[in-house]
Amino acid sequence: MTPDSVELIVDEPVAGHFYWILQKHAELDGKPIAIESAEGPMPSYNAAMMAGIEALQRRADSREGSACPAVTVYVDPFNAASTTSRSSS
Repeated sequence: MTPDSVELIVDEPVAGHFYWILQKHAELDGKPIAIESAEGPMPSYNAAMMAGIEALQRRADSREGSACPAVTVYVDPFNAASTTSRSSS
């Protein structure tokens, strides 16, 4: 992961309460730093994921005109051993 990478995490700290978190990793120690998160719980994993994706899109839109890398890798949280890359052909 590069220092400019942002991760979208969906967490369920209480059964039925899903939260999205955007985080980066600190350059020195690699610990995650939350940069934006849900203001309240979402009713499902999918709702939290979609809201987190919207937050990522807002960040990308606010950086329009600057060098903003496209999403090229998706890591399935239920099967973290496999990654899917999108080819730009």
